[in-house]
Amino acid sequence: MSADHVQEWSGILDRLELNIAMAVSGGEPEPWSPPAEAGPLPEELADRAHRILDAQLESMAMLEKARNGARAHLDALSTVPDGQGSVRPLFLDVQG
Repeated sequence: MSADHVQEWSGILDRLELNIAMAVSGGEPEPWSPPAEAGPLPEELADRAHRILDAQLESMAMLEKARNGARAHLDALSTVPDGQGSVRPLFLDVQG
């Protein structure tokens, strides 16, 4: 592989790592599509690419867990009466 080819793929992997960091910190990652003109991944970057894939899978699981937690909280909040239809005081049991 030429040094330019390795450099090009290093830049591609850098952007993927940046997108992971952006996503887990609450930012909006750039849309990504596979590079059509980059050619095959250089062998010397295969381990790095596998680590990036593992990090992507971990971040997806973390974000899914956060989303499910937020959904559960919103669902719980939607069951709390707003007090508009009642003339007597309402109490919210936050212990149980």
